[in-house]
Amino acid sequence: MVGKMAEDVEEAGAAPSCSSSQDDSSVLPRLAACENLSNWIHCICVVAFDLELGQAMEMVLPSDAQLSEKEKSSICYLAFPDSNSGCMGDTQFHFRIRQCALPQRPLCPALVAYNAAVAPALQADPVYFHGCVYFRQVKDPNVRRGYFQKSLVVLTRLPLVGLFSRVLSLIAQEYFRTGQPSLEAGV
Repeated sequence: MVGKMAEDVEEAGAAPSCSSSQDDSSVLPRLAACENLSNWIHCICVVAFDLELGQAMEMVLPSDAQLSEKEKSSICYLAFPDSNSGCMGDTQFHFRIRQCALPQRPLCPALVAYNAAVAPALQADPVYFHGCVYFRQVKDPNVRRGYFQKSLVVLTRLPLVGLFSRVLSLIAQEYFRTGQPSLEAGV
């Protein structure tokens, strides 16, 4: 359903643009003119489980992404499943948190235009972040607890869970295969 909605948004030309150009004849010029992904993704967080500290944020990209300490704490807490069911492998889920920053961060012009063109259920929200999580748990005898546990989180203002879950799945596979440089190269 969300995939169909995302297609409808794309067909309507209402998706957040990275360019101020009104010419939609080609996607490539808009992509080339894109300064960054901030209209789509606020940041990507890497959260690990540390036996001494509990959940700890290892990295936030881009490094200048603004998150309050309360937001970071909430992300760390929500980046891991409620219970350790003993399931090995990868798990995906999502959450929504209220932004804490004061004053509130307004929507950029591209997201305001996007909101005007889509149904309310698809609108970017200036009050909430949506987090899509890719959690990996595998046995690792080199770790004191016996398990490697880490989550990648894509934080966005757009409630396009299906889209961002799919994107995150691709990002996470590459990250867990090659490490931090793959994230840095993408952002």
